[in-house]
Amino acid sequence: MKRSSLSLLSLLLAAHAFAQWPEPRLTVLSPSGAQAGTSVSILATGTDLEDADLQFSQPGFVAIRDAKNPKIWNVEISKAVTPGLYDARVAGKNGVSNPRRFEVSSLTETEASPKALAKQESQEIRLPGVIHGSVPKQGILWFTIPTVRGQEIVFDCHSKNLDSRMEPALALFDAAGRELARVRNKPLRWTPESDGPLWLSLRDFINNGGNEHFFRLYFGTPEDLKKAQGPATPLFWPPLVKSVLEQEPNDGAKAETVSPPIEIAGDFFPTRDVDAFKFEAKKGDVWWLEVFSERLGIPTHPRLVVERLAVDKEGKQTSQDAVLLDDAPPFAGDADFNGQHFDPSGRFEAKEDGTYRVQIRDINNTIEPSHVRRYQLSIRKPAPDFALVAAVMTPTPNKTFKDFTGAAIQVRSANLRPAQVFPLRVLALRRDGFEGAISVGAENLPPGLTVEPSVIGPKQNEGTLLLRAADSAAPWSGSIRITGTALVGGTERKHVARASTPVWESTVSEFIEPPRSRFMDAMACAIVADAPFVDILLAEREAAEVGAAEKVKFRLKVDHQSGEAAPVKVKIMGLAGLEKAKETEISVKDANAEYELDLAPLKLSPGDYTVWFRGEQKVKREVKGKPADMTLVLCSNSLPIRIKETRKP
Repeated sequence: MKRSSLSLLSLLLAAHAFAQWPEPRLTVLSPSGAQAGTSVSILATGTDLEDADLQFSQPGFVAIRDAKNPKIWNVEISKAVTPGLYDARVAGKNGVSNPRRFEVSSLTETEASPKALAKQESQEIRLPGVIHGSVPKQGILWFTIPTVRGQEIVFDCHSKNLDSRMEPALALFDAAGRELARVRNKPLRWTPESDGPLWLSLRDFINNGGNEHFFRLYFGTPEDLKKAQGPATPLFWPPLVKSVLEQEPNDGAKAETVSPPIEIAGDFFPTRDVDAFKFEAKKGDVWWLEVFSERLGIPTHPRLVVERLAVDKEGKQTSQDAVLLDDAPPFAGDADFNGQHFDPSGRFEAKEDGTYRVQIRDINNTIEPSHVRRYQLSIRKPAPDFALVAAVMTPTPNKTFKDFTGAAIQVRSANLRPAQVFPLRVLALRRDGFEGAISVGAENLPPGLTVEPSVIGPKQNEGTLLLRAADSAAPWSGSIRITGTALVGGTERKHVARASTPVWESTVSEFIEPPRSRFMDAMACAIVADAPFVDILLAEREAAEVGAAEKVKFRLKVDHQSGEAAPVKVKIMGLAGLEKAKETEISVKDANAEYELDLAPLKLSPGDYTVWFRGEQKVKREVKGKPADMTLVLCSNSLPIRIKETRKP
């Protein structure tokens, strides 16, 4: 087998020990929201929050630390702040924290009474409004609501969208104690048949509680809540054409006639509803079908079938399955970004001229009829594209859901020290068959912060962007933009990555507490200058152009300046399939350590790729004035590899 040697490899490994240094971690903001145009005192709970400011992702917030209690910030919210969800963080001498959601509404706010633990001690509320607080463990909060006959009331308990651990369960009762309605983790709607008070109970579904089980309970008419809660979170790709509403009846033989390209908005109502749409297609016509439903935050599992319609000799309509779309294309969902969902999508090519019928249903829609079970069906010409998701790479990788066995989820922020190299995961979501390479970079960087060149190779779904802080980098905190550029159909396209983070650290099995992740408003970053890094590894490199079945040799060298003598365990990173790549141990005295990578098992397509090396070294450092055993994580600069086209004989 032919071998290719990459001598004079350029490496710059900087110690990367964000697992042990003091780092702000924000767990709870209490309250987790307020009314626009008011002032509120917010208690921030977490670790290493000293000498810091409370910052929001939207202008219009002024936060001043309380002079008597350093855990409290007095916050003024401008009337101009639009109702909705915003990120709040703590940033100071230890860096920047993970975010916590803070919700702004236009309704009057009231704090939940901790004494309202029985129906006879219920807290009276007036419509419309918001109650905020937390549920006690194994406790139930009670509220009394005056009602008017025929006026629909909606109770909407926000919790998980606020980063709460709570799984809310609501139940509504009349004066005689009869249960009228019960819901879990969704709005409760009720139209009273007579005037008079009703009673509402609120608890955690599995009777957990405490300050991490916080909530915001909205109540009022449907119009009250629509105005108070702000817009929905946008999707990666907006519709290419204007949406139209489905026209009932449209099931089975009554399929609604449509003309693609089209975006259809409908709902799975009533129970076991099947909606059908038919259109004409010529042989060779290609359409891409995609459903948006579970990604809208609705507990649905859509299924899509495309059938060719015909008429038999007796004049009866017949159908033959052409395409079955059940689940979304596979994506490596994990605790950093759960990209897994049940919304189906796929390519359809007409094999002959004729009429084709699309049938859509929700296989979960079997018990309770609800107009909440909405969907958006897209039938469009293939529109190849990509989107990016960026997340902080933790010291030990947050495991994928299928491999998760407990004690694996960490929540970190991008906090660097001078001379440090810091890795960000960049996930590629490919649309409608796009398979090309994506060049990744960053914008809005402060002086002293740069990035290493990075490419997510053809057909690859993940890459790494390495941030590098200069030796002289000054303290700073702010947000940066991660970008990706690619040639799509001969045209250059550039997209900004959405930032993602796990919501809670976890030390238990996913069967007890499933890992959760969410999008952040921005990728926050900080340079912390109180603990500079001195361990640096220097070398040089030459560009590598190799065949997909060849081997690549790397040379590594440790330039040890801190006096540490422990060896460094090194592993190559950056490509799918390297999870089981061998580790090698580098002595600090070895000036020419070698690492060899066999590319053949990776089955890479021709094109550009990027790899890097990750090392671990056990050292002793002073943390908060005391010596501590630490494992430093070392990150090299990025290394380009080009896979050559294979010439056929």
